[in-house]
Amino acid sequence: MAQQQYPTRMEDPVAAVIKPALKVGLACGTAGFLFGGAAGIVKATTPFIFASVSGLQTFALGTTFWACRGTYLRMQDVGNLKAHDYSVASAASGALSGGLVALVTRGRRNFIPATLMWSLIAGSGQLAYNTFSARPQTDQELPTESFWKHIASKSWSPVKVMSDGEYAELLKEKMLKVDVEIAILDDKIAALKKQQEAEDAKSSSTLADLEKGSTR
Repeated sequence: MAQQQYPTRMEDPVAAVIKPALKVGLACGTAGFLFGGAAGIVKATTPFIFASVSGLQTFALGTTFWACRGTYLRMQDVGNLKAHDYSVASAASGALSGGLVALVTRGRRNFIPATLMWSLIAGSGQLAYNTFSARPQTDQELPTESFWKHIASKSWSPVKVMSDGEYAELLKEKMLKVDVEIAILDDKIAALKKQQEAEDAKSSSTLADLEKGSTR
């Protein structure tokens, strides 16, 4: 029996944009609600109303920003997106979302300032992210070293990282020094023994001479 094939389910482009936008909006709204509540307490106003208004504004701002950004990026060649494309998308989306939210919540007078401000914030944030996330290929190929190895490699460090061969040579040098010191000690002990034997022999001869003199 031939295996029945089902048609592949195509991704809904609207859902692909809206779902992530709602998640980002929910995160922004939660942060705005908490920040608005804290600001309401500090200003001695009604904290819940202040937090609710702030949460709704940040939810709308985050949702529209991410939706506009996702729509712009999906309209481009997804396989050839570069850092510049993300910067343009973020700056344009920040301008559009910030301007719309300001127009709805604060009136036409705040439309242009909000457009410029949120465009600058979103574009600068994306540029900063691109700068810190881009790592040179040479840095990725270099093996990571531990903190102590990094400190030991400095010229001012009192310690030094040695290879196995260098450590073996150092042990050989120390063993040779120990052998030399042992040989020197053996020579000193032998010299002291000879000196002691000579003194004992001298003392014995002196006693013998004294005994002979007393017998006379």
